[in-house]
Amino acid sequence: MTSDVDVRRSYKKQRSVHKLGNRIRELRAEKNISQAQLASDTGISQQSLSFYEKGSRKPKIEAWQKLADYFGVSVGYLQRIEDKSEPVSELEHQKAHDAIWEGMAKTLRAASVGTIGWEEAYQDLKRYQCKSDELRHKEKQETQQRMFDLALQTFKRRESNEKR
Repeated sequence: MTSDVDVRRSYKKQRSVHKLGNRIRELRAEKNISQAQLASDTGISQQSLSFYEKGSRKPKIEAWQKLADYFGVSVGYLQRIEDKSEPVSELEHQKAHDAIWEGMAKTLRAASVGTIGWEEAYQDLKRYQCKSDELRHKEKQETQQRMFDLALQTFKRRESNEKR
């Protein structure tokens, strides 16, 4: 007998696969190409692409990478882990962190000399904290994507070495 928990898990799994299909379909529509053309260009069968778009199957790791390369996006974008924005460099991250700290220090100085009230300073500091949290979250996502890409490269190298 199937429990409510099993039904909910199955439903969530189907929805996440279906969301992926929509992302592939969206990208294909942006390029104005057919499934047949995408199949020809990527070497993934049209039947498999149809399953991915309907959400009835998930691509294997090789298919993820082929699709990501073809559309010029990251695997994380296809998986809806990240948005389409490009990764930010370490220097840009550091500049953003510095700007946050500088803003916090400026707010505290203004409050300490009475230019702004402590309540206003508190609200400003909360906003800076939110910006800092968002930046850390983005850095974490980018790190996870780099790790995934590295693992994929390692997997491909091993697979090609085994074929030799």
